[in-house]
Amino acid sequence: MRKNTFLLLAAVIFFVSSTITAADTTTLRIGYADTERIMLASIEYKEIDREARYKIELKEEEGQQKLDELKKLANEISELSEENRKTLIIEYRRKQEDLASFQQQTKEEVLERQSVDLKRIANKIKRSIEMISRDKNMTIVFDLKPILYLDRTQVTDLTDKVIESLNKDYEEEKQKLRKKMPLPKRIK
Repeated sequence: MRKNTFLLLAAVIFFVSSTITAADTTTLRIGYADTERIMLASIEYKEIDREARYKIELKEEEGQQKLDELKKLANEISELSEENRKTLIIEYRRKQEDLASFQQQTKEEVLERQSVDLKRIANKIKRSIEMISRDKNMTIVFDLKPILYLDRTQVTDLTDKVIESLNKDYEEEKQKLRKKMPLPKRIK
């Protein structure tokens, strides 16, 4: 995969540089952005991650309560005679299925929410990179991760500008939402 990425990168650079003739006033401007660092430095990502961790903790507590109930019921069953166990065994199996279903549903909810949030943030990062690249008249911009070697004196790092732009936009977005929210009623 990396070999293909490198070959593609080399072909693009060759194509772009070969299309620029000596008479062109255009210069080849290459940039890069570390999208992983951008994501991790995004205030929005940090807030979403914190919120997700909190929700997971709540679900884990709920799951632990269900597991504790299951253990308690298992202990009750073990203390009963064979005849009295039958109804509790049915309840035990039902609670066991309920716990498995709860765990599966929780996993699916978390993964779905993460997917939606990460796609939204990734799209914002892409738009921000595009906007900044146009403003800086970049010819081509690459993500840092597949690049094996980079002479940083010959290219422009857009990472910090993208982080700054994303966080500024997110803070403005939050301010707009706060202004739209109704004020809480005061209790007399």
